[in-house]
Amino acid sequence: MEKIGLPNSAETLNSNFSMSPRSFRIFKKKKGLYIYPEQWGAIILTTFVFSIIYLEPSFGYDLKHWKTIFAIIWGLYMIGYTISCFFRYEKELGTYSGSLSLFEEKIIVDDKTYDLSKIKKLSFLNSTVRGKHISSRFTFSPMLSNGLSSGFTLTLKSGQKIQDNFLQTESNRLKHCKEILVHYHKKGIVSWHQLLSLLEIDGYQKIQEFKKEINENG
Repeated sequence: MEKIGLPNSAETLNSNFSMSPRSFRIFKKKKGLYIYPEQWGAIILTTFVFSIIYLEPSFGYDLKHWKTIFAIIWGLYMIGYTISCFFRYEKELGTYSGSLSLFEEKIIVDDKTYDLSKIKKLSFLNSTVRGKHISSRFTFSPMLSNGLSSGFTLTLKSGQKIQDNFLQTESNRLKHCKEILVHYHKKGIVSWHQLLSLLEIDGYQKIQEFKKEINENG
């Protein structure tokens, strides 16, 4: 009768404590300035209103009524457009290409594998999340983030740098990668300041509690 092999205690321990990899879609941003159709509408209406204001005294035209009508149209358009900006997403300008996958002992970028032993530093910039408001200031652009402004730089010990943007959503963001980011910090590739920023830990008391937690866990 064939015996069924049972995992030894070491194998069981390793399986219990292995870290789940986390993956993010890489986004190749298109360079250049994009003007939204609504912005073109605002530009055209504004130009038209100022043209009427200029034509009236310069050529002696009586455009008083037209000036009032177009000023009202312009005002209503700008109010509606400004309000709509609070509920619209940024346009995705570029293409998705591969993924950024964070493993316990390696990082995969667009199907290329980099062992942690070959990595000098991993840093993240502009950690944005899809659906979050990107600015509290007045703006004429959509104010809901598309989540694609998040960037990363992977610096190898050889001096090579790999840089790209990636998508973060509410359900899949760096804030939820606490275990693997703490592991990277202990390996020396993610700085303490960056770790606190990514996990959104602030305030002296919270920082001290977090420091104690990771020290207790080895």
